[in-house]
Amino acid sequence: MSDTTPRPGDLLELTVDGLAAGGRAVCRHEGRVVFVAGGLPGQRVRARLTTVKRRFAEATLDAVLEPSPAQCAPFCVHFGDCGGCAWQDLPYAEQLRWKERFVVDALGRIGGLRDANVLPILASPAERGFRNKMEFAFSQDRDGQLHLGLRRRASRAVVDITECHLQTPLTVAIVAAVRDLARESGLPGWDDGRQDGFWRFLVVREPELGRDAATGAPQAAMEGDGPGRQCMVQCITGRHPGAAQAVSRLAEELRARFPEVTGVVHSLRLDPEQIAYGERVLAVDGEAVLVERLGGNDLLLGPDSFFQTNTTAAGLLYDEARRMAAAGPDDTVWDLYSGVGAIALHLARAAGAVRGFEITPEAVNDARANAARNNILNCSFVSGDVRTSLRRERPGEGASPRVVVMDPPRAGLHEDVVEAVAAHKPARIVYVSCNPATMARDVALFVARGYALQEARPVDLFPHSPHVECVALLTRVEE
Repeated sequence: MSDTTPRPGDLLELTVDGLAAGGRAVCRHEGRVVFVAGGLPGQRVRARLTTVKRRFAEATLDAVLEPSPAQCAPFCVHFGDCGGCAWQDLPYAEQLRWKERFVVDALGRIGGLRDANVLPILASPAERGFRNKMEFAFSQDRDGQLHLGLRRRASRAVVDITECHLQTPLTVAIVAAVRDLARESGLPGWDDGRQDGFWRFLVVREPELGRDAATGAPQAAMEGDGPGRQCMVQCITGRHPGAAQAVSRLAEELRARFPEVTGVVHSLRLDPEQIAYGERVLAVDGEAVLVERLGGNDLLLGPDSFFQTNTTAAGLLYDEARRMAAAGPDDTVWDLYSGVGAIALHLARAAGAVRGFEITPEAVNDARANAARNNILNCSFVSGDVRTSLRRERPGEGASPRVVVMDPPRAGLHEDVVEAVAAHKPARIVYVSCNPATMARDVALFVARGYALQEARPVDLFPHSPHVECVALLTRVEE
């Protein structure tokens, strides 16, 4: 009797039943669930197996044999090649439906909360041109050709984009200009194989303040209404003898061609890990600060400041956090992982006092400057690792918080942080998350320590991708 067990490399014809968190297609074959990287519900696909386990398998999409009834035409020429916008061919209403389901499924499967009160998802106000920041990668191919753009799907190679609908046409024009100027410099782009190269990343920031979020068109600045259109370009490079001259010429050319570019920042990164983050700033041509507006507050942002990339949708997310916090003039609020103070300032006008905790000293300095800029006097910020900082906050000593708001990294909370927060017995915990799986895990940890999940609200900050933000409210159960 022959062994018919599928093996890696085999091609299977499958029907897509649904989508899993992270966007992979869910199919079934001879009693196994097969997760396919690519594909939409209702499609008939051919997929190549990469991993086979007893109960599940993983595969990559080889071809779409039959389209899905719920499918639309993609709007970008790079769709299918570029690794971004994986859901361009899924209608936006369907994207929202699946994102909401991801949150429901995570709370039920991981958090053990089968009947969680998940409110309807809030859509992004803009489906295109919504990003205020984009990161682009350089690479050098085997023929010595330098590339600048976005990663190819399921690859480290770079697609030389000629259009992108996530940010504005200005960003695409800047990318094209930098690509040409970098090639003219003769300096090498990053080579993944050799783990070496000069040109590494390009980061373009365009705040919504001063432009139309949907079209990218400049808005006429009203007197006293803040700056007009702004744009910061950050070049992240390695070391090279000709570095200073090459980037200086690039900065000069960019600012001459694009009057919207208010500053060009040159940052150094020597760590081979491919993260678009500079270890230190080497030079600045123009301004190294932008101004964004959220919830009536002006926020100063530097080249490495963390800020939600969809400003208008972030306003919806933070409005939900403020509603759930329900802080009044007698309440003390703690904001964990407070960054540049965006959430803290969003809450401060209603609360008695807000205290932010943040590990990055530069972010703490920005948060303090943002509070001063907006004349908010009831906010303070603590610099240091959140775990360490909370150890110093003894329950029963000083003003324990009535509300704790947290927006942790994608990996979620360390259990020490959960323990420390629960020990203070805040009446309300508001958890903002970019990862439904780790949020569900952490919610379950709080439930085990005397809290109940009241509600969760998904908010879409990333149209055309499977990523979803969520904010959840937990309240303390009376003993």
